[in-house]
Amino acid sequence: MKNVMSHQGMPSILETEKVAPPFSGTPNNNTPDFTAAYDAWKAKRTPENNTALLRTVQPILDTAVSSYASNSGPTMRSRAKLLALEAMDSYDPKSGNIKNHLLSRLQRLRRLSGKEQNIIAIPEQVGLDFQKIDFAENELRDQLSRDPTDEELADFTGLSVKRLRNVRNFNKPVSTGATTRATDEASYSGEISSNIPNKNTDVDAWLDFVYEDLNSVDKLIMDMSLGRNGRRRAPVQDIAKRLNISPGAVSQRAAKIQTMIDRRHTHGF
Repeated sequence: MKNVMSHQGMPSILETEKVAPPFSGTPNNNTPDFTAAYDAWKAKRTPENNTALLRTVQPILDTAVSSYASNSGPTMRSRAKLLALEAMDSYDPKSGNIKNHLLSRLQRLRRLSGKEQNIIAIPEQVGLDFQKIDFAENELRDQLSRDPTDEELADFTGLSVKRLRNVRNFNKPVSTGATTRATDEASYSGEISSNIPNKNTDVDAWLDFVYEDLNSVDKLIMDMSLGRNGRRRAPVQDIAKRLNISPGAVSQRAAKIQTMIDRRHTHGF
């Protein structure tokens, strides 16, 4: 998804190029091979049964690594296998197919990938808060059947919304050539220092104004589309998966949000 500018000079959250579905090519239903391997694994968890079970879900693991951790090293595939085996403990064949279960659980690869690429030292309290946020996101995702908003995370963790966003920003990888950000928590403001002089405070103020008037789902769509509040930008199909709604619904909501964003000059901002 390109972060382009709308005709009125405001950031556009609308997708401008066709993005292939991130989970195309993966099985929609449990295969006989998976069912047999899963039953054998449940009966006896030997290394051989672990290997046989993982082999049946390998296409799902490949897709998850490609979608959630495409810029990571080869060790991420091993982490995906370990996470998949952990996910099998909570899997109930009566509640749905293994593909949906694994893709939900393997979203943790995003955070693991970010930590792997982050070359700076992270203060201990930031690391602890990051783990708390990661746990809360997984718990709330199970409860809500979608990603939680910052406000929902704040209520669950007891951390402020500002703290959540700063911790996320601190754990973002710094791109090659970017100015090094502060490594001590006291001096870290959640921004890469080289970007601060170019920060458009008027635009940000209007985006915040629009954001506060949205419901929970629309806030998440705006955050994920623009990469706001420490979140990573995501394509429509990925947003739909994480919010448990259709890609069409995401596009319709995004169009309405864009209309609100483009009203900035009408309101004199």
